Amino acid sequence: MATKPTEDESATRTGNEAPGSASTDHPDITTIQRRSEDLIHLADRSPDAIYRFDIESRTFSFFNRRFFSLFAGEENGKQELSPQSVRRHIHPGDHERIEYALADSLAPAQRSGEIDYRYLKDDGSIRIMQDRWSVVRDPGGQIVAIEGFIRDTTGCRRADQAFERSIRNALIGCYIVQDARLMYVNPEFMRITGYGEAELIGSDPLTLVQTSDRAETRSNAIAMLKARRRDPYTFCITDKTGNTKWILETATSIQYNDKRAALCYFMDISQGKQAEAERLAKEKLLSILELAGAVGHELNNPLQVVMMGIEKLAPEADADARRTRLYQLLKNNLDRLVATIRKFQNITRYATKDYVGGEKILDIEAASADPHEGSGRST
Repeated sequence: MATKPTEDESATRTGNEAPGSASTDHPDITTIQRRSEDLIHLADRSPDAIYRFDIESRTFSFFNRRFFSLFAGEENGKQELSPQSVRRHIHPGDHERIEYALADSLAPAQRSGEIDYRYLKDDGSIRIMQDRWSVVRDPGGQIVAIEGFIRDTTGCRRADQAFERSIRNALIGCYIVQDARLMYVNPEFMRITGYGEAELIGSDPLTLVQTSDRAETRSNAIAMLKARRRDPYTFCITDKTGNTKWILETATSIQYNDKRAALCYFMDISQGKQAEAERLAKEKLLSILELAGAVGHELNNPLQVVMMGIEKLAPEADADARRTRLYQLLKNNLDRLVATIRKFQNITRYATKDYVGGEKILDIEAASADPHEGSGRST
């Protein structure tokens, strides 16, 4: 195993004197040569293409093997490197963009530049290159050179393109939000919300969420982005036509344009919610029908006896007024009870009405009425 360099060895390699040794104004020629050789070896091992282009001579005064293998061209029967050979390896459709980017970086206030362009291989295939450079100036501010690194980003770009195609063609809504603004929306998201891309990009996605759900939706999204929540969350939106839709959503943290963002998957579950509501309504109706049948059966027989008895107690024509009023009161309430039991036996749907304290109770009138008559409130 290699041992850590000693202080004297480190000083020799870096051109610094060890503590206690005699100081010199400049490193000796051997140290300079070793430094240069180490720098060249390091550059040649780099997977990136490295270069220095001198402005006055318009030549590449430094480049590593990767840069030479990419941009050298055959001239006079041998491989040579020149601005012309570099230009021949860049797609003609990108020449103008590169010239603009270079000119912009040479402005007095600028110190660097970057651009992505298409690189043409000798076999005709295309790679995507990312070129980043620094502008070197002399003490007087004059530009003397450009030093840069070029990286092949084809794999990353293809992965990004494949990802974009997948979310663009997804059967569920997808969107990217950054700094509380929509940066990307796929076609399904636009279909669900009813809004176009121009209306959505740059807007706050929470404006789509119904006011009563906004605070909870924001809290759930933040919790999922921070990995404190795993389960999808639901909320209601109002689409462009004013309709309410139930949404099931998940969110994950991503990098978008070199900044943190959120990728959200957005599914319309309104039909499922409606089906669930209908199922619950059917279950409630079944329970009500069973209860109504039991009530009607259990009360009908004793009620018939009471009715027969009350008829026997009908007062004579010359009975006093008090007895006549009492009999009529009993008779009227028994008639109401009979009518109510018949309504129980004729229940065909589940309907409720408000009751004391904000509670809801069964609305017998609406539940037993013909639904085509439009009476009552079904829930």
